[in-house]
Amino acid sequence: DEGAADHAHAHAHRHTHREREFSSFVCGWRGCPSLSHSLAMASSGPAEWYNTLPTITRFFGTACVATTIAMEFNVVDPFYLVLDWRMVFQKFQIWRLVTCFFIIGGFSWNFLMRVILIHNYGVGLEKGVFQFKTPEFLYMLLFGALTLLSISLALPGFNLIVLNGPFVFMLLYVWSKHYPTQNVSIMGLFQVQGFYLPWAFLMINMVLGGSPWQDLFGIFTGHLHYFLTELNPNTRQAMEPPEFVHKFIAWTNAGHVSQSYVQRQGPAGVFRGRGQRLGGN
Repeated sequence: DEGAADHAHAHAHRHTHREREFSSFVCGWRGCPSLSHSLAMASSGPAEWYNTLPTITRFFGTACVATTIAMEFNVVDPFYLVLDWRMVFQKFQIWRLVTCFFIIGGFSWNFLMRVILIHNYGVGLEKGVFQFKTPEFLYMLLFGALTLLSISLALPGFNLIVLNGPFVFMLLYVWSKHYPTQNVSIMGLFQVQGFYLPWAFLMINMVLGGSPWQDLFGIFTGHLHYFLTELNPNTRQAMEPPEFVHKFIAWTNAGHVSQSYVQRQGPAGVFRGRGQRLGGN
């Protein structure tokens, strides 16, 4: 296990170093309405800004930051957080199936840029396309996570033990498909339309010497979801969130349950909340 721990540490450091330069170019915050709105809210105070973030993206971002803090101050060894299928199957350490999505690395420029990407495109989707469809947003994240876990299991040669990168890239890709004409400035160097944004990021990563595979896995996962939910009419209904997702959103009051689901439930249905976001009026 000592060798595995050293390998996990080395992989985490290589992963952070590989992306540090790349991420300084790919923040792409200009032209993103969600960031402009949040910066305005931040001027009223950090607590108010934090409470205005949509619930699911806020939870994911908070988990990433908390994991980084825990790793940085040696509260937890990253070896116990990375995706190790041998540990999952032989020792039933199933938490690894979740924690591998929260690992960014230590405090660094890469960490800051990754948090900005989560904010831009997670908040952008949850407050935009999925504003009144919180179960659909959560189900998209679950679908993406399961797809990436399956890729990691099926392709062990790629050593996908940290899945935060491709997961965030999936969010970016889905955002780009829904906002294809949105102009985005990448660090003020050049502008691209949303449709080309993932490919611009991928090219920059490759120019800086990074491997394209994690980004490509994120693109594949995002496109698979977009194809099944938007492009192929035969699979749209099958991709609707199951009842337990609607019940979870209603129970936690984490967002808006779709009106069609409420109507299907009727007066005696499961939904009792007002569909109000956490921190809303």
